[in-house]
Amino acid sequence: MIGTGGTGALSSKNTVNQVVELWLSQIAARAKTGSLTYSTYESYETTARLIILPRCGGIKLERLTVGRCDRILQKILEEESISKARHARAVLSLICGYAVRDDALPSNPVRDVQRLPTAPKKESTLTTEQLNGIRELMQDWRVTRADGPRPNYRILIDGMEIMLGTSIRIGECLGLRRCDVDMTTRPPTLVVNGTIVSTKAEGIHRKDTPKRSRQRRSIALPSMAAAAVRRRLALAEPDPDASLFPTKTGRALSVSNYERLLRSFIADERAQLVKMGVDVDEYTTHIYRRTAATLVERAAGITLASRLLGHANEQTTRNSYVVTADQVDIVTAEILDDVLGG
Repeated sequence: MIGTGGTGALSSKNTVNQVVELWLSQIAARAKTGSLTYSTYESYETTARLIILPRCGGIKLERLTVGRCDRILQKILEEESISKARHARAVLSLICGYAVRDDALPSNPVRDVQRLPTAPKKESTLTTEQLNGIRELMQDWRVTRADGPRPNYRILIDGMEIMLGTSIRIGECLGLRRCDVDMTTRPPTLVVNGTIVSTKAEGIHRKDTPKRSRQRRSIALPSMAAAAVRRRLALAEPDPDASLFPTKTGRALSVSNYERLLRSFIADERAQLVKMGVDVDEYTTHIYRRTAATLVERAAGITLASRLLGHANEQTTRNSYVVTADQVDIVTAEILDDVLGG
């Protein structure tokens, strides 16, 4: 019989399904106390329910060997994607770790499975010419069509220009309030101190920290982003906590709604975007963050780009955001000439 947690609640005869039930109850309790976010809990629960349990929920812990875990993960890799396989590995390891702490497993078998491949690095960025072309397309989007009210293209443009000028994420952009910007300084600044999230338990709401709490930072606004912020301020309510990207009811726009609007634009203007050389398969809001980081890195180096992104280390910036230039700086030739002669 399974207990409700604590030492000895599990044994090697229990199934993965039973372990997950207890483990998730513990994770849910942590979310309620605030030591873990509800979005993290829901991510774990979804991965366990949809990916892990259908493949190994009935297996007893005593039969959950390294080889079996490896085969399960390789099957997920074959049938799903690299991303889902890596998420499954992380969650299955947490589940097994819980069983180890409850003395139901002698060790965590997931730790010794073969390493999973990493997802290919996204390389697309936008050029100045492409950005100007995209802005023009957005301004003219559905002007002549009679299939309903025109979409709010201004939200798309303002969001794009703020993200390009600051490298902040879409959730952080939509989470901006009147009190988070200061247009009296030179240059104007904004403070990244929150993000819009959506969970089943809490709905759509503003979390009062960025994606990671250590990424709170103040960013100076280039002219393009400052102009976009001024447009949002002109539309926002006078309350200091008023959202710069509100819905008709005054609440902050959700990330999914902004992304849905962007996908609609891309679908309508796909031919024109392809003609401009835009990689439409990689055109998400994250391309703005990657573009900003790449431009700053090429002009001023990886350290400043990493600080702008709010990363804890430069390797994260280099691995995931900065696109390496094909042309190596010509200063290398001058350096080698000085050293070697020529």
